Amino acid sequence: MRQTVQSVLEAKQVSDELIDVDAGAMVFEAVQTMVGRKVGAVLIRNEDGLVDGIFTERDVLVRVVHAGVDARTTPISTVMTRDVRFVTPGTTVEAALALMHVNRHRHLLVIDGPRVHGLLSMRDLTYHLISHGEGRFEAAVRAARPADTA
Repeated sequence: MRQTVQSVLEAKQVSDELIDVDAGAMVFEAVQTMVGRKVGAVLIRNEDGLVDGIFTERDVLVRVVHAGVDARTTPISTVMTRDVRFVTPGTTVEAALALMHVNRHRHLLVIDGPRVHGLLSMRDLTYHLISHGEGRFEAAVRAARPADTA
């Protein structure tokens, strides 16, 4: 049976809560949220609650630090990634990973119609594939992994 993105969302041991930041927030506020929640990306929502973009660690590095932008006075909407890649819950894990690889993204939004189901990282997908995969590679990794790690 092929693993789907939905099965990854269901298996995640973290809260299903989507971590988001208002589009009018400053970069500093978004970074505080990311650090406080220990996540590498947050969704950026507009006043209607719709997803306007995503703000990632890479955005901090390239569009804020490298660009010399003041994080306390710069609106998140000016440095976020607007072109958010997404998949549906029925997408296979392999297809989602391929999309992320080809487009050089580490995070992928899971949307079905108007409903946002979650935000997955490349780590979430690879962990799930290795932990729940049925091939020789996955079995070898599980066998070599110490029992006390998850």
